[in-house]
Amino acid sequence: MSDQVYQIQMRSAMGIKQGTAEISMNRDRITLSVLGGENQFLGEFIPEYAFQMTGTLKTALHDLPATLQGVLSECQFSALLMTEKGDFPISGKRLGPAEADQAGTDQSNIKFQELRKDDPV
Repeated sequence: MSDQVYQIQMRSAMGIKQGTAEISMNRDRITLSVLGGENQFLGEFIPEYAFQMTGTLKTALHDLPATLQGVLSECQFSALLMTEKGDFPISGKRLGPAEADQAGTDQSNIKFQELRKDDPV
C-alpha cells in the first residue's frame, strides 16, 4: 500500500472532531490533522495493516503523550488514540487523489465505528 489520506472523525469529550490521517507506510508514520494541528505518530505496521505508534496529541491547552493503535485497509481507518486524559476512538475512509487535495470539505458520509482498548489489533 502506498501513501494514503483518510478522512477521519475523532470522538472526544468536546464532541466529534473532523480531520485527516496521512499514512506513510514506508516511513512507519501516521500524521493526524485534527484539533487544529498536525500530530505525528511513529512506530510500526504489524504485520502490514495493523499499527501501534507513539507521538503527541497537540491541543489548545496541552501537548499530551499518546499511543495510536488500530487497523487500516484500502478503504477504512479505525484506531484508538490513548492519552492520560482519556481514550479517543477514530474512524474514517480513504480519500481518492482529488478528494485528498480538498480534504475536510464533506465528511457527512463517514460511519463511526468505535475501536476499544481491548479490541485486538
